[in-house]
Amino acid sequence: MKAQASIILISAVILALLFAGCTTQPQTTPTPSPTTQIPTTIPPIPPITGTWMLVSGLAGQGSTTVLPGTTITATFSDGETVSGSAGCNNYVAMYQVEKTNLKVGKPATSKMMCNSPAGIMDQETIYLSNLQGAARYAISGDMLTIYDVAGKTLLTYQRTAVPVPPMPLVNITWNLDLYRQSSGSNVPVIQTTNVTALFGSDGSISGSAGCNSYTGTYTTSGSNGISIGPLATTRMYCGDPGVMDQETAYLALLSTVSSYEVTEDGMLNLMNSTGTPVLVFSS
Repeated sequence: MKAQASIILISAVILALLFAGCTTQPQTTPTPSPTTQIPTTIPPIPPITGTWMLVSGLAGQGSTTVLPGTTITATFSDGETVSGSAGCNNYVAMYQVEKTNLKVGKPATSKMMCNSPAGIMDQETIYLSNLQGAARYAISGDMLTIYDVAGKTLLTYQRTAVPVPPMPLVNITWNLDLYRQSSGSNVPVIQTTNVTALFGSDGSISGSAGCNSYTGTYTTSGSNGISIGPLATTRMYCGDPGVMDQETAYLALLSTVSSYEVTEDGMLNLMNSTGTPVLVFSS
């Protein structure tokens, strides 16, 4: 009997231990620690639009200041054209901006030759080359810096404090620099041609289309609305490559114009119904 009692007691102890081992222990959920909130607001990128005056530019192995007695400017318009004075000649080019990335097309310029001060034409050549080499820009306060693809500083400008009054539209002979092709690209005028527009105070328009002369009428409305046409032309044929195609494109674009803009630095932009410059002139 004592042996049976011992076996029963041992069995009871083993069952109790097994039951205790299978019992689920309560789980304690850890208290999450507070997290630091990181600001997600990104400051806006200052727009490049406006008129800037060149302070210094890359030349050779370093930067140089603008020659005394010369002024170099750049006006970036909302219509994606940049224009201004290169020191001697006026210039205009198309530009594109994406965030701080900047791309400037080949500038078209007037055809003057300046003899003084010494080095002015070399300065102009270097400036226009640097401008076309733009890859990125940064604005700090009233300073604009343009960099190349390697991050080297090409041009440094200061925003002009006093804007130059815009030129009037009428009674000025405007010389075409760029026109927009049907493909959407902008091309400079053939160098051997002279395409002009003269807006008279009586509502007349006249000029050279590159080969033929033309005349017609225009009307303005509001602050900058304009409508051009109908137009009449002479009937000559010019055999130089591209001249007649350019003339046809120019006269067709005149009829699509719905607004205009005369910039502070003496450029005339004629724009279509979407506000895109299709004809860009200098005075």
